[in-house]
Amino acid sequence: MSIAQLRKVTIYGTARQRDEVLDRLQHMGCLHLIDVSGVADGKSPADDDRSQVREAIKYLRSAPTPNPNQHTKYPEGMDCLRIARTILENKTQREEYHDERDFLAKAIERTRPWGDFRLPEQELPHGLKVWLYPIPHRRLDALLESHLVWQKISEDLQFQYVAVISPQEPTGLPGKPVELDPRPLSELEARFEFVDERLEALGWERVALDRWGNLLNRDLDAADDEMLRMDALTRLATDEHVFAVQGWAPLSTLDAIQSFCREQELAVAIEKPVWSEKPPTLLKNPTAIAGAEGAVTFYITPAYNAWDPTWVMYFSFAIFFAMIMSDAAYGALMGVLLLVFWRKMGAHEKGRRFRSLMVALVVSTIAYGVAIGSYFGVCPLVLKPFQLQLNGQPLFEQREAMMLVSLTIGAVHLALSNLITAWRMRGSLVALSSVGWAAVLFGGLVYGITSSGSNQGIAWLAENLSTSSEAMHKLFNLSGLYGVIGGLGMVFLFASPRPLFSNRLVDWAMRVLDGLMALTNVSKAFGDTLSYLRLFALGLASAQLASTFNGLASGAMEVPGLGVILAIMILVAGHGINLLLGIIGGVVHGLRLNCIEFFNWSLNEEGYPFRAFSKKAG
Repeated sequence: MSIAQLRKVTIYGTARQRDEVLDRLQHMGCLHLIDVSGVADGKSPADDDRSQVREAIKYLRSAPTPNPNQHTKYPEGMDCLRIARTILENKTQREEYHDERDFLAKAIERTRPWGDFRLPEQELPHGLKVWLYPIPHRRLDALLESHLVWQKISEDLQFQYVAVISPQEPTGLPGKPVELDPRPLSELEARFEFVDERLEALGWERVALDRWGNLLNRDLDAADDEMLRMDALTRLATDEHVFAVQGWAPLSTLDAIQSFCREQELAVAIEKPVWSEKPPTLLKNPTAIAGAEGAVTFYITPAYNAWDPTWVMYFSFAIFFAMIMSDAAYGALMGVLLLVFWRKMGAHEKGRRFRSLMVALVVSTIAYGVAIGSYFGVCPLVLKPFQLQLNGQPLFEQREAMMLVSLTIGAVHLALSNLITAWRMRGSLVALSSVGWAAVLFGGLVYGITSSGSNQGIAWLAENLSTSSEAMHKLFNLSGLYGVIGGLGMVFLFASPRPLFSNRLVDWAMRVLDGLMALTNVSKAFGDTLSYLRLFALGLASAQLASTFNGLASGAMEVPGLGVILAIMILVAGHGINLLLGIIGGVVHGLRLNCIEFFNWSLNEEGYPFRAFSKKAG
């Protein structure tokens, strides 16, 4: 659990050194700049241009056929922005032609039953109009019994297509008259063919434009570097003789900064942050654990003086994900996919971090699946010895036991959150309030278990301690009750930050009020603990779906001839859907239990991330 310690570094130099110093600092990439100029930040006029280049790069990357031939320089008279605008023009035209082709396809489909004709642009003599009706065969009597003037145009298995001549919309006919595109069928088909050719030409043009992809990426990184440098210039304190640049730097980089300042003959001041300052947050964890940093910052960036929950997130998220997936074979499939993309994910630092997190998810899912004995919803006889059992029955099939496991995990998880808070606030009486909440959670769990009737775990413990089961049961029951009462007492007494011993009546009154307000979180503690039941509920739903698909496949096997093919299709589609739902549920609810329930008890201070002043372009 590591938030990197930072120091405020101020570097002073002469005005002529400014540009070189900024360039070297940007190469070092170890400072989060602080604005010491007093000039408000504003949007750069180049931001729109950079957005166009980014959009062009995104468009090229989405091409189904990338161009392996990449240019190394622009032709005469062209630059990054002009190429980007040409690419975006191709994108706009393709989108417009795609929309037109979809419209034409529908218009042709509606027009084809009526043949190749053009509706009259003006009314017929005496105000007559042409009304086109698709009439179902079974409703044709309504037309035959009418006194309308009509003519059948064509028919198919479902409709007869008739044209009715009438000054007003006919009544008594089934359905409504159709409105066709004013262009005849031949013109629509000719236009559709033209649009299709244009789309094909634009597609090949897109492939050709993809030759500029690497150059655009290079220039965009260079443009970003230049924008960062220009932004840094606005953050300096400077005059015609000297300048000063200030920023936050990790402790590990101070030696390099001091060495650079000696080399350039610059003055440097290094200070510890004071209590009123709010430095940025730089999370530092081993690569194997750092993949969980993204899961933490997805919800909140811890404040600099808070704590780093990455380690807790790493293990708890893996456990929650495994309990929701609840199948070793699904974990193995995820492992196969991970191996397929292993090398590609290792090409950059973020990919390696995410890969490490995926390893934890795969291992935990397989281990939990083996423990509950689920392999695509079944447990082969050869693997039953590895299945956890209680009283001769698989543990996972005993719902009350699994609900108890989920509630225990919830109580332990939330109690850990409160104990971490207590440790961070050690030396303050308010820390005892968090200890009290941990006691309430543990005590409530024990009291709830022992109040529900006989408990086999307590009976086993009593037998090994040579005492009566009833006495041991009563001891645990009373311990849980006293834990709840004592914990609530600690919350009431120590939740207030006001002085415990004070001569002012208002302090005593406010301590009582603060204590009563803190006790209202009892419902929150109860609700948050119950929220962990979703671990068992979602795992049970996944297992039931797997079992259902297996049953459907088994029934399909009895179909003569195609039974095996149908069974395979059901198994592949069914378990594929179940795997996808399990992954979504594991991610969403695994994050929710950590980021909502857990963080709400221990991580209420939000910070902002460390942004290094560094170069992107090589």
